[in-house]
Amino acid sequence: MKRILLRMMGLCAALLCTLSAMADGEIYYGIYQGTGTLSPFGTKRGETYDVAIHLNDPSLVGMEVRGIRIPVNTKATNVTSYQGWLTSELALSGGKNVADIVTREATVSGSWAEARLDEPYVIPEGGVYVGASFTVSSVDTDNDSDPNKTPLMTVGTETEEGLLIHTSRTYRKWVGLAGEGSPAVVAIIGGAGVKSLAATLQVPNALYTLAGKALTTTLTLVNHGAEAIKNLDYEIEVDGHTETKHVTKSLAGGYFGRSTTLQVTIPAPAKSGTYDVKFRLTKLNGEANQDAQAEVTSPVTWLEQLPLRKPLVEEYTGTWCKYCPRVLAGMEKMSDQNGDMFVGVAYHVSDEMSFAAQIYYPANPNGLPSCFIDRAKDFAPQSGQSEWESRCKIVAPANISVQAYWADEAKTRVEAVSTTNFIRNFPNNPYQLAYILLANDVHSTEWTQSNALSGGTLTGDSYIDKYIKLPDPIRDLHYNEVAIAQSENLGAPIAGSLPSDVKEFTPYEHTFSFDIAGNTLPLDKEKMEVVVMLINSETGEVMNANKAHVGDITGVISIDNGQLTMDNEANAVYDLSGRKMNAQLKNGVYIKNGKKIINY
Repeated sequence: MKRILLRMMGLCAALLCTLSAMADGEIYYGIYQGTGTLSPFGTKRGETYDVAIHLNDPSLVGMEVRGIRIPVNTKATNVTSYQGWLTSELALSGGKNVADIVTREATVSGSWAEARLDEPYVIPEGGVYVGASFTVSSVDTDNDSDPNKTPLMTVGTETEEGLLIHTSRTYRKWVGLAGEGSPAVVAIIGGAGVKSLAATLQVPNALYTLAGKALTTTLTLVNHGAEAIKNLDYEIEVDGHTETKHVTKSLAGGYFGRSTTLQVTIPAPAKSGTYDVKFRLTKLNGEANQDAQAEVTSPVTWLEQLPLRKPLVEEYTGTWCKYCPRVLAGMEKMSDQNGDMFVGVAYHVSDEMSFAAQIYYPANPNGLPSCFIDRAKDFAPQSGQSEWESRCKIVAPANISVQAYWADEAKTRVEAVSTTNFIRNFPNNPYQLAYILLANDVHSTEWTQSNALSGGTLTGDSYIDKYIKLPDPIRDLHYNEVAIAQSENLGAPIAGSLPSDVKEFTPYEHTFSFDIAGNTLPLDKEKMEVVVMLINSETGEVMNANKAHVGDITGVISIDNGQLTMDNEANAVYDLSGRKMNAQLKNGVYIKNGKKIINY
């Protein structure tokens, strides 16, 4: 009897080992990377959950999925029927998940459940969905903190697809939830593609610096191997010259894709220009790097002069918003401190200055006040000067300027002409333009601004103290940088506003017209501005911005089908870059005899 018990104990120990550790030649892969705190998430209902992650990393093609690990909320006691599965697409039949490759029951041990496949599945091009299912039999409806209401363990990292989930009662179709992180499901990967010592470098798409200067930048070191990295050797090749470095670097193994930063210095070539710089990760822990992407290349441009970058700060406010005066004060302060370098925009939401329904604004903030910088991150203008200055130092891919004019005597149409000059070639140009029309000193005695700052303790900041001294509500407050029109809904870039293949140091002009004939706001048309933005259409980030006062046209001539008769030098016409034009003119703004003219 004792011998049988000992044998059973040995089998149990072996099973626990299988659940808690990888076999030789295996590595974990998931959005969860084995570190950090997992967070519980759920529908707060008793139902069946199906969740998935998408294994679509090209580096995994040809490797094998050998199993699925599912994190368990150990405090949720009413969760049963754990399964792991693979599918080529997320599909349902009769309201139930259908996995078209394989489904296996999972065994729970501690905080993880594991399902091993009978036969390894080779990952194809395009990847595969790795999923998990389980059932919550019931929840305590009277207990808000019942852990059975949040049985799914998630990691904070977001993916483009969102948290992929389907449930039997709440999410009856597969959806990708935004803002909820990602499932911490992990695939067990094996096969010949799994290496013991393998890593790659992720480099920026483009880097810029001044001619003659070495460039210190931060790369991402990504571990694709089962072993931890303790030190490494790398090479940087620029214009035929190679430098080699050996550095101590600690990066854990076990999870495919664990990463850390690596600071490198790129030596300057003899001449300015754009060079394809090669980064070679040659050795890991003194042994040859086994990664298929041991060498990567990135263009680096050495310039005689860097573009002037002006970040875009967009505020969401409303006259009804009692806390908005704090952000109004911050915007006023930044505008005064930074002058023409500061490009600020105020979108008024659901008040007299709203120019469209809220859904047509660039962002849809959860609450007011809200503010963003370069449409890349949240921003607090009342304390954000240093962050704004840091954004100014990010090298823009192009210089951008804009001029704006009243196109008619009644001042109902604004013509904006931008010039974009890129600092290197972009054969697959991701950048496009967008425009915003602003009004300054907008006010009315009929409007009131709610003001929660009123009567508070003075701070010593004159901009904040201004609102502390004002009543609640404030009548006839004067507003600046008020957005009254934009070139596209949602502030989207204008398709085709820049060519798909742009050349370095070539000025690209673009014209956009705003028609405000129907605008009923009390506008001072001597105090209006146009903002132009250079937007990465792939990410939505604003890469540069500029603004210009809307001025009068000092001379207008009639042009018939673009034809001009220039019979002497006095009649010569020039574009805004100072180039003399021939007899055929495109639509745009030009200079004749020192005066601005428009060709419609």
